[in-house]
Amino acid sequence: MSAQIVLDHYLEKYQTLGNTLTDISFDNLPFLQEKEPLYNMKGQKVSKSYHDTKGKEAIRITYDRVFGDYEYNGTVYPNVFLGLQKTVHYMDWAGEIAYSKKKQFYSFDLQPVFLGDGTETIVGFSSQKLRKVLKDERLAADDYLQAMNQQLYAVLYQAYQVEYNNYLTTGVSQPFVSALNNETNPQILAMLSKEVFGHEPMTVKELVIMNLQ
Repeated sequence: MSAQIVLDHYLEKYQTLGNTLTDISFDNLPFLQEKEPLYNMKGQKVSKSYHDTKGKEAIRITYDRVFGDYEYNGTVYPNVFLGLQKTVHYMDWAGEIAYSKKKQFYSFDLQPVFLGDGTETIVGFSSQKLRKVLKDERLAADDYLQAMNQQLYAVLYQAYQVEYNNYLTTGVSQPFVSALNNETNPQILAMLSKEVFGHEPMTVKELVIMNLQ
């Protein structure tokens, strides 16, 4: 039984007709419970699972960012954030992935971002959905940092409120990073140099900068 896909077992048990592993709507299955999605420290959505009523994972959905070449006006630009890829994994009773299926690729409607110096120099590509995705990730990362250590967050926010709020709004991190690197206050420097519990020898400053976009 360990090799059987969990969802197959329940479909057979409840004699759910007309459903296959390619067209099922997990939200409508009474024997599955949706779990809260998991996010990493950078605020990126990593996965979401559906479990049976006894806690056995039946479905795991993973979310990936897709980067690649993007051609615009005859020029190919490398390593562009092209869109999002969702993959559905069907779990067996041993807790292993028995079968995976990629959903349709969500492609951003990318438009060029210009340097703004009058030369029409392209510095990147963006879209409304891409901007929303990035802003949501920044806010989720901010929430993670605040929940991890409220006292630390309060000190950081008070010291760098202008630069940090600007980063959360625009995604431009350089002024905030420069403020961290140019800090001279001994108390704040001591706090920034502390090691992060569970992530030693990473310092608070390294953790904050690492999780910026």
